[in-house]
Amino acid sequence: MDQNETASLVVEQPFTDHQAAAIPAGSAKKVAIFTNSVSDISPALAEEFGIHIVPDIILFDTEEYRNNIDIDPPALYQKLTVCEKLPTTSHPNPSIYTECFRQAADASDIICINLTSKMSGSINSASDAKMDLDAEGFAPRIHIYDSLQVSFGLATMVISAAKMANKGMPAEAILARLDFLREHMGVYFVMESLQYAKKGGRVGAIRVLAADLLGVKPVLMFRDGLVRDVGVVRGFEAGVARVLQYYEQQAQFGGEVFLFHSDREAYAQKVAERIYAIDPKAKVRIEWVGAVIGIYTGPGCIGIAFTER
Repeated sequence: MDQNETASLVVEQPFTDHQAAAIPAGSAKKVAIFTNSVSDISPALAEEFGIHIVPDIILFDTEEYRNNIDIDPPALYQKLTVCEKLPTTSHPNPSIYTECFRQAADASDIICINLTSKMSGSINSASDAKMDLDAEGFAPRIHIYDSLQVSFGLATMVISAAKMANKGMPAEAILARLDFLREHMGVYFVMESLQYAKKGGRVGAIRVLAADLLGVKPVLMFRDGLVRDVGVVRGFEAGVARVLQYYEQQAQFGGEVFLFHSDREAYAQKVAERIYAIDPKAKVRIEWVGAVIGIYTGPGCIGIAFTER
């Protein structure tokens, strides 16, 4: 992902689902929800909630793939195990956003919830597309939103927005809810190895060698638009236990939880049972880490995304 920072939006007051339910529906035209494929929202989830996905591009040497169209997560991890050089990624250009936005020409509003501006210039492309469409008199109002998230932190926000849009909630209410969620996203994960992060230039070779030799695993979180270390443990199992500890301490129980993995589906099922032991009313969705983020985690990542108290 490219390094291109822009300012984030101002956070509004918290907005709850209960408040959203009390707001009358707006116009007959629905708000259309868009996001990047880096949200890791699968085609099935996108169809379930009526979400428009703008595809990112993955490049293996001269081979070009549209994320979740030409390549899916299982195919990615197969290719990663045999390639010597990691693939690169490219975010959608303004013309791709423009083409996608035109698909919702009959909506009252378009809300495009972008991945963090601190790791990608994608939001700039979306903003350029908005300006071009505004200039030509495109009917829907377009709102470009910086989630300061990626992968399933972003997915959680997008699906919440889509649920509100499907109930006929106005754009202003949806944006207020997004402001609340942006400040209350808990995203924690651990990787079996840092080798793929090293190949992608995310960590130094010496640190990777020492960590893998000693069995040391950093526990990572995604907050304020960037990945941060929140602890170091001995062994992958201890890392998963620490991730679940954060859930127990911080989660809004009874809510939707994304349990994400990179080619560890059977293990993820066991982790789901441990989440239910903590929070029996949790709504756990087990999903694959998608192609763009999976390049840096490689096979063997386990994490969770949830709304904090």
